[in-house]
Amino acid sequence: MSIFKWSHAGIFAGGMLFATKGIEILASKTAHKAYVEATAFGLRCRDGVMDGVTAVREGCEDIYAEAKELNEKKANTPKVDVEVIEDKSAAAKPAKKTSKKAAK
Repeated sequence: MSIFKWSHAGIFAGGMLFATKGIEILASKTAHKAYVEATAFGLRCRDGVMDGVTAVREGCEDIYAEAKELNEKKANTPKVDVEVIEDKSAAAKPAKKTSKKAAK
């Protein structure tokens, strides 16, 4: 059995051919224009996303500022003591139990 297989040699030769032609294709003017267009599209997308992020950030800052103001107002308001008054009249008179026999 041979260690060297012709199929491996064919794959290697095909890879070398693809690499040399691939470099020529990637260095062409058409490919360069495509790279420029793709990069420009990416930059436009980034600008749009950053505009959205800025809008959300401003909204969050407004909410945070209002929450701080509300906490400061609540901290500065005097606390009112609440007196609990128990209703002793209901506790003094237990509820009457009625049976079904008495209701008839």
